[in-house]
Amino acid sequence: QRAARAARHFPSRPLRGSAMAPSGAAGATVLAPVCRLTGHEERVWCVAWRPAANPPLLASCGSDRIIRLWGPPRADAMQEQWVLRGEIDASDRHTRTLRSLAWSPAGDVLAVASFDATTSLWTEARDREEDEVGSGLRFEFRGLVGGHENEVKCAGFSPSGEFLATCSRDKSVWIFDTDKSFEYECVSVLQSHTQDVKTLRWHPSQDVLFSCSYDDTVKIWGPDGDDWSCKETLAFHEGTVWSMSFDAAGARFATSSEDRTVRIWAPGPAKGGAVTNGKHDAPGGPGGAAAEGDRLPIAAAAWISPLFRFAALRGDTPADAAPPEPAEPAPAEPAPAEEPVQPEDLEDPLQAPADASCAWHVTSVIGDVHPRPVYSVDWLASGDVNDQGRDVLATACGDNRVRVFQNSRRGARDWACTAEVDAHSGDANCVAWWKAPQGGAVFLASAGDDHEVAIWRLEG
Repeated sequence: QRAARAARHFPSRPLRGSAMAPSGAAGATVLAPVCRLTGHEERVWCVAWRPAANPPLLASCGSDRIIRLWGPPRADAMQEQWVLRGEIDASDRHTRTLRSLAWSPAGDVLAVASFDATTSLWTEARDREEDEVGSGLRFEFRGLVGGHENEVKCAGFSPSGEFLATCSRDKSVWIFDTDKSFEYECVSVLQSHTQDVKTLRWHPSQDVLFSCSYDDTVKIWGPDGDDWSCKETLAFHEGTVWSMSFDAAGARFATSSEDRTVRIWAPGPAKGGAVTNGKHDAPGGPGGAAAEGDRLPIAAAAWISPLFRFAALRGDTPADAAPPEPAEPAPAEPAPAEEPVQPEDLEDPLQAPADASCAWHVTSVIGDVHPRPVYSVDWLASGDVNDQGRDVLATACGDNRVRVFQNSRRGARDWACTAEVDAHSGDANCVAWWKAPQGGAVFLASAGDDHEVAIWRLEG
């Protein structure tokens, strides 16, 4: 009943216009508006799609401490105005802002991270008849996970479902064993970051954890005997790392930052050099080692003729014995000219490493596009649009805009902005993709400081 009342008071409304590809961008992508979901009374921090739900179910949360669940009115009405499917009033469990949401791999548990230093656990109530769209979903509180000294910024379940990780402003990452009774036990407290930890993500297929921080780094955590430890520290951003997202295979991931860039990472060395804004950087990058043909000759010691070497050492060198003139060095042969490497010729791996807690390197940098910090990045998990076989990223920026980036084919490093839209009247805080099964339509949800959630459809 409460959900039905809220749906009447806060109906969704259609968005006007659409976002075409920026001038000069490759492709013909359109980010077409579907509807705008209103009802939150303060800024919306996070949106998260329920796994395996079809029709889709989107959860949103923010400063008003209410979790709202949205979906289309019918499975065949994705393009119509979406409705409020249910509400979770978490104000009795949390005293401060709800910062992020995380569904378990099966979609049966929802973890809610709060600025009150705790994370709550919720499951859908089973004491009701089979749900019908619009009848109102009801969730029950199942437990509270604590331990942090202050604000919890993010929570996430491992792909196995065995672990829940949380991160906080207290610079720590906590890992808990999950339990069907919802009495989660802490198995490790990780304290390698030197500043606020903003977000975390698990590798899609391995229980290896990645965390992003105000200290400008990404850290990789893995099991170490009975404990967990930091396996790698990735320090290539020049500002807070706000967000990260993996491709479906776990072969690459993207990070977004206060430095206004998005960086693409792959395991092992960046073979062939990185690509920055569509231009190839030679291995070593600016200021790297000089090419073989450019090396200066090594300075030689004063030449002494072998004929007079012994006499010179004895000190009785004949006065009229002048050493011969040194021979002119042969001119160095110029190094053969190398054909320039084109960005579209460079490729990243498409298979996940055997152990994701390995070294990762930047292979592409998307810069000079976002004029303000990039708060969220999400990789379309299916990796294709209309069977074109391209990678697709979305970003949420402090300039209120949402952007879409694509490459020419999966794995290529020639990323380009193919669509952007003025999505919110305040900072765009979060983006999240959803793709219908069996090659269906692709939708994007965005959340902003304007208290609203927007739904978009990717076309082209």
